[in-house]
Amino acid sequence: MNHIELIGRAMRMVWRYKVLWLFGILLALTSGGGGGSGYQFSGRDIPNNYSIVPGRMPFHGHFPDFTRVAGIVGPLLLLCCCLLVILIIVATVVRYVAKAALYRTVDQIEETGDAPTWREAFRLGWSNRTFRLWLLELLVGIAFFLLTMLLLVPVLSPLLLLLTQSTGLRTFGIIMTVLLGLLFFIAFIAGIAAVSGLTEFWGREVVLADRGIGEAIGSGFELVRRNFKDVFIMWLLMLGIGLLFVLALIPIGFLIVALAAVIGGGIGWLMYQLTNSMGWAVAFGAPPFLTLTVIPFMLIGGLYEAFKSAVWTLTYREVAARDTVEG
Repeated sequence: MNHIELIGRAMRMVWRYKVLWLFGILLALTSGGGGGSGYQFSGRDIPNNYSIVPGRMPFHGHFPDFTRVAGIVGPLLLLCCCLLVILIIVATVVRYVAKAALYRTVDQIEETGDAPTWREAFRLGWSNRTFRLWLLELLVGIAFFLLTMLLLVPVLSPLLLLLTQSTGLRTFGIIMTVLLGLLFFIAFIAGIAAVSGLTEFWGREVVLADRGIGEAIGSGFELVRRNFKDVFIMWLLMLGIGLLFVLALIPIGFLIVALAAVIGGGIGWLMYQLTNSMGWAVAFGAPPFLTLTVIPFMLIGGLYEAFKSAVWTLTYREVAARDTVEG
């Protein structure tokens, strides 16, 4: 396998066929995580004329009607939870439709030389195969989690020696826990790497070969086992490309945010000078800042997701074709 040529072919394919951009962007948008607000409560949040001691509460002896508060907050909290669940479901559906569409679009381009339209690609992603792909990754995730929890039992079991009265046994228990913890960490990282590589083939066995989940796991594992060297080299190359992508994104991201801050901040400052209102300044400055920040990152992330998917689809096709010929 010519790994470099295959990676170059994936890059050219993604650049040429814009339909891959759309589903790459959808995949990037539904693959990220969230963070906290960054706000921390401190003593400065308490007015100076109040102190947290009995008899000097800010309510002056009168507490709010918690029944009334609960009657307002409860339904609002329930509504937020329902909206969050709906958002998670929609994001999951979009993610797997986009993932399956990328698999099948690249496969069709390789087969026919022509790319489907975005409507045709959406129909390729909206199928029973996509549901099986989701179910496959869910079952793999659950199995990996349960195995991880099971392996933690012997790792943490030496801590039971801390219940003894012997100083020597306690020390031995701590040392054994640390050593077993290091081995567990190494095994955990290796397990993540193995599962991530195997899942690329299991998923394509489901989506491209239209196999059932059990059959896909067996046949995908055999494909990787018989072509381990080529698959491992590709995995290493993609790992290196991923690290380079993250490193390159740091200065690029800084420039994007700086440019957006200059434009958005300039518009906001101009509005503040005209209206002397911080509200109008934020209202006019925030939209261009967010637009100029979100769109470039969304496009970059989408191109990278489409590229990764194309590389692994081309790798799968070459490995599967080789096994078919040899078989």
